[in-house]
Amino acid sequence: MKMFNKFFFFCFLIVSLVSGQNILSNDDAYNKKKSEELASSAVSYFKNNDLKKSTELLFKAKEYAEKTDDYELIARMNGSIAHQYVQLNLNDKAKFYLDNAVKQINKLPESDKKRSLKTLSYLEIGNIDFDEENYQKANEYYKKSLHEIELVKNPDNQAVYNHRRSLYNIGNSYHYLKNDSAEIYLKKALAIKNNYNKELDHFIYNSLSQVYSDRKEYQRAIDTLKVVLKHKNNLDKRLLSDIYYNLSQNYKFLDDQSQYSFYNEAYIKLNKSTKEKEMQAISSAIDAEQKDYKEAITYADSSKKSVVVIAIIFVLFLAGAIIYLLYRRKKERKVFENIINKLESDNQEKSRLPESLEKTPKEVTLQIPNSVEQDLLDKLKKFEDSEKFTNPKLTISSLALQLKTNTSYLSEVINKYKGKNFNTYINELRIAYICQKIYNHKEYHHYKISYLAEECGFASHSAFATVFRNITGISPSVFIREASKNQST
Repeated sequence: MKMFNKFFFFCFLIVSLVSGQNILSNDDAYNKKKSEELASSAVSYFKNNDLKKSTELLFKAKEYAEKTDDYELIARMNGSIAHQYVQLNLNDKAKFYLDNAVKQINKLPESDKKRSLKTLSYLEIGNIDFDEENYQKANEYYKKSLHEIELVKNPDNQAVYNHRRSLYNIGNSYHYLKNDSAEIYLKKALAIKNNYNKELDHFIYNSLSQVYSDRKEYQRAIDTLKVVLKHKNNLDKRLLSDIYYNLSQNYKFLDDQSQYSFYNEAYIKLNKSTKEKEMQAISSAIDAEQKDYKEAITYADSSKKSVVVIAIIFVLFLAGAIIYLLYRRKKERKVFENIINKLESDNQEKSRLPESLEKTPKEVTLQIPNSVEQDLLDKLKKFEDSEKFTNPKLTISSLALQLKTNTSYLSEVINKYKGKNFNTYINELRIAYICQKIYNHKEYHHYKISYLAEECGFASHSAFATVFRNITGISPSVFIREASKNQST
């Protein structure tokens, strides 16, 4: 689990609540006002962590917006729904509504308002890439948003806020890219004074604490988090959950068991509550979309038959998406079961026999005495059992030194009898190790991906996620999800 830089910015709605009034017909004026009122209520429910009600209101707001000829209003409502889907990790749906928003934005004349909306679009696209762990791509979109907002000629409070957002997101993505520029951008965002949305400060402090924690400045990280915790009664519950988690991990690194237990229990309790509300919101979103499709079909029956075809295509698309999702889940489950079966098989094989020279070698490129090879295989067996492979500073040179051999002999034996190079050998040991931990210890289901990466010896979250997927065929998040299902059955 990671710090979601996305989940508190109701960006498109915030713009909608401060936009100017145009000369409209009575019907347009009524529909615009109704859409704005529903959007305002959606923001209130969102801040109270009621994603279900917030989602329902958003779809109603979009319905009224689409009765007007106001491209900006329609763009904002589609963008807000896209943002809501990002919160729920339904990125394919988010992209659909975000694409609708961008189409409406492109119809607007060049202006500060258009630049602000383009800024929000880039931020939201970046958030989707960020959520999918494409941190470099996300960083590029965040920089586009920064460029766009800096072109605004007469920045109001909202523009200043989005300027800070862009800086924050760049800094946060740099943090996940292990780039030292993270702290620079986060502090730039913090330095800009803007009372329009003070909540952003809380997220910046939370990200700064993670930068300090990565540098092993655990007390500094704790002190930074405590600044935010002073406002806990007014915090977004998902942010508060993340702060509890970060506090627990920093206290754990300081060997403060009492404080670790206190904040870890608080995190688990609050995280469970927020996940339940997210599931309710997903259900609400599906209901709202189904309502949209039913209304489209009803309208088509009384007007143009071509609309029926479009509505049916939409329904088929939705059904296809659901079928694909179920198929993907089933496939991921099968991969998970194969991983567990392999781990159990490997454990049984380890308990039966040590590696021996009787195994057929892959190929011979370097002549090594049999006695030396057998000695190295025995030492490698002990090395695998010792879990020293979780040392992030481990190299073939340092391991050769530990085993009292040279790198050429070590590389050759690993290649001949393990059938892989040194890096692949170590990575597979690390992934098998963390899979065992996740499968056998349910507390690991609540740990962040970055913590799991560090636990098994990877220097970065992104490197771990990439290697995990390459070796297992699924992401760490999917593996954790399937392991959690096993615990609950």
